[in-house]
Amino acid sequence: MSARSKGCERPDQLKGMPQDCSAERIRKCHGAAQGHPCVEATDCGHPEKLRGKPGECSPVQVRECHGHAARHPCA
Repeated sequence: MSARSKGCERPDQLKGMPQDCSAERIRKCHGAAQGHPCVEATDCGHPEKLRGKPGECSPVQVRECHGHAARHPCA
């Protein structure tokens, strides 16, 4: 998996970077999503451990990266 498609839900459809996708391509791949769901959080404190998007991390993953934070600081 290339660095540009890491975290992409549809890497077979990706032409360039997720943030470069047109509104039409986003609709084709993700339906009526608000924005592009594959664009990684640029402010993630531990991107090497991120699988998916920060808001999807389990409480165990949040604890491993951020200790006992009340909520996920990267979401």
